[in-house]
Amino acid sequence: MKFLSKFKGITADLIYSVLGLVVMHGVIQLVLYPTLNRSLGYEKFGTVLTLISIISIMSATFGTAANYSRMVSFQRGREVKGDYNVFLLVIILVSIPVSVAGLVLSGESEPVGYIVYIALMAATILRYYADVEFRLNINYKRFFVYYLLISLGYLLGIVLFKMTGMWMLAMIIGEVSAVLYVVFIGHIFRKPLFEASDYIRDNMKTFLVLSGTEIIGTLVLNADRLLLKIFVDSAAVTVFYAATLIGKTIALVSMPLNSVIIGHLARFEGKMSRKLFCGFCAGGALLSLPVNLFCTAISYVFVQIMYPDVFDVAKDYFFIANLGQILYFISSTLTVVLLRFSKEKYQLVINVIYFIVFLILAVPMTYVNGVTGMAWAIVSANLFKILVIMLVGVRVMKGEES
Repeated sequence: MKFLSKFKGITADLIYSVLGLVVMHGVIQLVLYPTLNRSLGYEKFGTVLTLISIISIMSATFGTAANYSRMVSFQRGREVKGDYNVFLLVIILVSIPVSVAGLVLSGESEPVGYIVYIALMAATILRYYADVEFRLNINYKRFFVYYLLISLGYLLGIVLFKMTGMWMLAMIIGEVSAVLYVVFIGHIFRKPLFEASDYIRDNMKTFLVLSGTEIIGTLVLNADRLLLKIFVDSAAVTVFYAATLIGKTIALVSMPLNSVIIGHLARFEGKMSRKLFCGFCAGGALLSLPVNLFCTAISYVFVQIMYPDVFDVAKDYFFIANLGQILYFISSTLTVVLLRFSKEKYQLVINVIYFIVFLILAVPMTYVNGVTGMAWAIVSANLFKILVIMLVGVRVMKGEES
C-alpha cells in the first residue's frame, strides 16, 4: 500500500508537470511562433529564432544548473541561504554583453530593443531557476500554476507585439509573471537574499560543474539555429525549426519530467542495479522509433496548417529531424537519473565528449549538406551519448546488482 500511494503521488506530480509545460508550449507553438512568423516573414522569423536561442542558451544553462544544484545541495543537507541568488546575479551581469553582441550581429538598431531584450534575458534566467521552489516542497499543483501564468503572459504579450511590432514584448510578460509569482508565494527570493552560507564554496562548485554540463547540452539543442544561420541562411533556420517542431516539443517535455525525477530521487535512499540502468538506456533508444513515427505523422498535419510557407521544403526532413530531438530527450532524461547515482563530474565528462563528437559531425556535415547534414549529425551524436551514459552507469553502479 505504501508503494502504491507513492506511485500515485509520483504520477500526479508528473501529470501536473507535463500538463503545465504542454499548456505553455501549446501557446508557443500554436499561437506565439506562428504569429511571429506570419507578421515578420519566415526570413526575419529565422533571425528572431536565433536571438531566442541565445536567450535559451544562457537561461537553460545557468538557470537550470542553479535549479539542479540547489536540489543536490538539499539532498546532501547543505545550507544555501542566498548563495544561488548571488550566482544568478553574476550570470545576469554576464548576459548583458552577450545580449548586446547578439543584437548587434542581428542588425538591431533601436535602443529600446536592447533594453527589452536584456530584461527578457534576465527574467528568463530567473524563470528557469525559480520553479525549484515547488520541487523543493514537491508542490506540483503550484508548478502547474507557474507555467499557466507564463502561458497567459505570452497571450497578453502577443497583443502588445501586435500594437508595437516589438517581438520581445510577446515573451517578457510571461517570464516576469512567473518570477513574481515565486517572489510573492515562495521563499527562494526572500531574506537572506544575497547572504552567503557556510557552504557557498561547495554550492558554487556544484553549480559550476552542472553549468558546464548544461551549457553543452543547451548549445547542442540550439546549434541547429546557430550553425544553419552561419553556414546557410535565416530561411534554413525556419525550415529546420518547422521540420523539428513536434519532436522538439516532445523533447522539451523532458524538463518537467526531469524535475519530477530529480525531486523524488533526491529523497530516494535505495540503489539501482547495472542491469536495470542498462535496460533503461536500451529501452529508451528503442522507444524513440515508435515515438518518432508518431511525431512524423503529426508533423505532416501541423506544419502544413501552421507553417504553409515552408511545408513543401520542411516535409523532406520530418523523420530524421524529429528522431534527433527524441533521442536528445531520452539522453537528457537518462543523464538526470545518472546524476542521482554518480558524482557531478561524470555529467560534465559525458557532455564534454558529447559536445566534441557533435561538433566533429555537425560543422562539416552542415557546411556540405545544410539541413540534411545537421539532422543526421544530431541523430548520430545523441545515439553516441546514450551509449556513453550506459557505459558510465555500468562503471559507477558496479557492485550494486540486486
